[in-house]
Amino acid sequence: MNKILQDLYHGHIPGKQNSHANAETAALAEKIRSERRYLASIISDEDFERFKSLESLHNAWHKQHYMDTHLHAFRTGVMLMCALFADCNMEEK
Repeated sequence: MNKILQDLYHGHIPGKQNSHANAETAALAEKIRSERRYLASIISDEDFERFKSLESLHNAWHKQHYMDTHLHAFRTGVMLMCALFADCNMEEK
């Protein structure tokens, strides 16, 4: 149990990566690149600059949302573990 807690503390998530999910992610990334190239070829340079600015805003929002979601999940997990350990300690007495 200590090894798992140490791994989590150091940012190492135990478990095997799903290769199917990685293939899906790669396919999505390629589709995004393809669509971006297409848009760049049909819109004006000025509009493409606006599009790139929009992408940057979306990426910043997504990064913050991702961090907030993981922070909430981590805190919920900690509260669950605290409740479980408190319950275990009470049963032992």
